[in-house]
Amino acid sequence: MKSFFKSLVVRLLTWEAKLVLARHKPFIIGVTGNLGKTSTKDAIYAVMKDHFHVRRSEKSLNSEFGVPLTILGEKSGWNNPFAWAVILVRGLFVAFDEKYPTHLVLEIGADRPGDIKRITSLLNPDITVVTQFGQIPVHIEFFENRDAVVTEKGYLVEALKADGVFIYNADDHDADKLLSKTEARKVSIGIHEKADVQATKVRMYGHPLEGTEADIVADGAVTHLVLPEVIGKSPVYAALPALAVARELVIPFEIACASLRDADKPRGRMRLLQGMNGSIIIDDSYNASPKATEHGLKTLSETDTKGRKIAVLGDMLELGEYTHEAHYHIGQIAAKSAHKLYAVGIRSRVTVDGALDGGMLDENIMTCDTSIDAGKELVQVVGEGDIIYVKGSQSMRMERIVKMLLAESHDPKSVLVRQEKAWENR
Repeated sequence: MKSFFKSLVVRLLTWEAKLVLARHKPFIIGVTGNLGKTSTKDAIYAVMKDHFHVRRSEKSLNSEFGVPLTILGEKSGWNNPFAWAVILVRGLFVAFDEKYPTHLVLEIGADRPGDIKRITSLLNPDITVVTQFGQIPVHIEFFENRDAVVTEKGYLVEALKADGVFIYNADDHDADKLLSKTEARKVSIGIHEKADVQATKVRMYGHPLEGTEADIVADGAVTHLVLPEVIGKSPVYAALPALAVARELVIPFEIACASLRDADKPRGRMRLLQGMNGSIIIDDSYNASPKATEHGLKTLSETDTKGRKIAVLGDMLELGEYTHEAHYHIGQIAAKSAHKLYAVGIRSRVTVDGALDGGMLDENIMTCDTSIDAGKELVQVVGEGDIIYVKGSQSMRMERIVKMLLAESHDPKSVLVRQEKAWENR
C-alpha cells in the first residue's frame, strides 16, 4: 500500500510540474554529478538571486520527489498523507501563479539506475552542469559499475535544449566522456587543466585560518575570488560552475565573486568553525564519498598549525563491493595527512588497517562505535592550535561530534547540518 501511495504521489506531482513548466517556461539550470551538487547549486543561486527571480532546490531535494516539489515550490510531506494531499491540491494552482520564478536551479541526483532518465521526461534544461565523479562514486552500490553511474548522469546532458549550454569539469575525465552526448555548446571549468573559466593560485589565507582565495581566469581577464569560512579546492570547484553560469547570463565577474564571498556558507561542507580550547574544526560532516574524503584529508595536510592535525572519519556508505578498498585507501591517506585518527563505525575499522599499514602508530589511533563516543573522547584531548577534520556518511551523524567540540561563540542550530527536530531521534 505504501509503495502504491508513493507511486501515485510521484505521478501526480510530475504531472502538475509538467503543467507548470509548460505554462511558465522558466529558464532551467540542472545540476548533477557525483560530488558537490548541493554546494554548486547553492553557489549558482547566490550569483543569480540579485539579478533574476530564481528558485533553487531546497537542501538536497534532488529525487523524483524533490525535483517536482521544487518546481511547485513545495516542501516534502514526509510520511503524512494529509500533508501530501494539501501539497497536491495547492499544486493545481501553481500553473496560474503570475509571480512564478523566471529561473529554476534544480539539483538532480541518482541513487539507482533510471532515476535521472525519468526526471528528464519532465524537463529539458537550458544549462546542464556536471560537477565531478570519483574513482569510486558515491551511491554506486545499486549500479552495475562506475560507468553505469556516469551514463546515468549523462541523461541530463542528453536532455539539454539544442541551443543550451553544457558546463563540465575539465579536471574530471569522466565528465569529458559526456561531451559527445550533446550538440549543445560546451563550457569548461577547472583548476588543473586549462578551461574557459579556470581557478589559479588556489590557496588558504589567514592566521588562524579564515578561508580560501583564488584567481579566476576567463576571457583574458583575471578576477580575485575570496571564499571566507570554507577551505580547500572543493569550495572552489563549487564556485567555478556558478561563475560559468554568471558568464552565460552576462553577470559581471566582479559582482558574481562578491556574491559568492557574501553568500551563506554551506553547512557541513569544508566549513571552518571555532572549536573548544582554541582549536579549529573543518566541518565536512554533511556526507562522505571516497574522493571528497580524500580532498578533505589533503586540505588538512596542507594546513599550517602549531597544534595537531586530527582526522575524525566515519563510515562511508553505499559503496557496495568497493567498501573495503575505499576505507583502506582512505586510511593510508589519513596516515600521511594527520597526526591522530579517530575512526567511527564498523566499516572504519578497515580505515584503521590502512592507517597502520600507512605508517601511523597504533597509539595515535582510536576506534569508536558511534559519533557520540568519539565526541566524548575528543573533548578530553583537544587543545589550542589543533585542527580537527570531521567527515562521514549522513547516517553516521558526524555533526554530533562537531557540536560537542564547538566553541561557545557558535550556535549549533545556525552552523551545523541536521539540527531540525525531525533529526533529533534518528
